Amino acid sequence: MLTIFRSVQVKIIMTEASRAALVEQYARQIRLQRDSWEQWQFQTKKILADAKKKSADTYALAQEKVAREEKQRKEKIEILQFQLRQAENLPEGSEMDYQTVQSPVTVQIGDVWDEIIAGTEILIKDGQVHEIRGRASEQR
Repeated sequence: MLTIFRSVQVKIIMTEASRAALVEQYARQIRLQRDSWEQWQFQTKKILADAKKKSADTYALAQEKVAREEKQRKEKIEILQFQLRQAENLPEGSEMDYQTVQSPVTVQIGDVWDEIIAGTEILIKDGQVHEIRGRASEQR
């Protein structure tokens, strides 16, 4: 017998209260990401200037690092903006992916792997666990 961890999807059932909370949460995260972006852009100028003084190779590596970081930051903001639009537009009662958590599960010889690892989901409604789907494989 062995205990492993598997991913469990947490979803929110959309209500007016959850919509308001999510919209505020995503808007705040977008503001924080944009503030962080502005600070990072200021730091980038110094990083590139210092790298340029050292050598052309160092400068080229710094430019690549800056480009990668810029791409990652843009993607984070785009994802948050998508989640914000989704929260604003989904009808009440619909389910929205919220986060993924890890859950321990016991595995033993003879278990059906697909059942163990299959999609367990937790549904949250107005801050409370409303439903747990796919829990049958955990009952031993």
